Amino acid sequence: MEYLHGDRVRILGKPEWGPGFIQGHTKNGKVKVAFEQVGKKTLSLQHAKLMKVTLRDLDWIEERLRRHWRER
Repeated sequence: MEYLHGDRVRILGKPEWGPGFIQGHTKNGKVKVAFEQVGKKTLSLQHAKLMKVTLRDLDWIEERLRRHWRER
């Protein structure tokens, strides 16, 4: 599966990490993900099983976008 910058994901086997957002790709099949509970991680797609998550909460989306633009 292909993951694009900004895709919301969860890592199977680590539900305590909470949802995360794809931040970008690195070499050798790895992806950078910013998780709400544990911060930024670089994961190997060969080992980490990610699941895309559909956003349905509009208030949450707006708050995330506000935070994103403040951090830039």
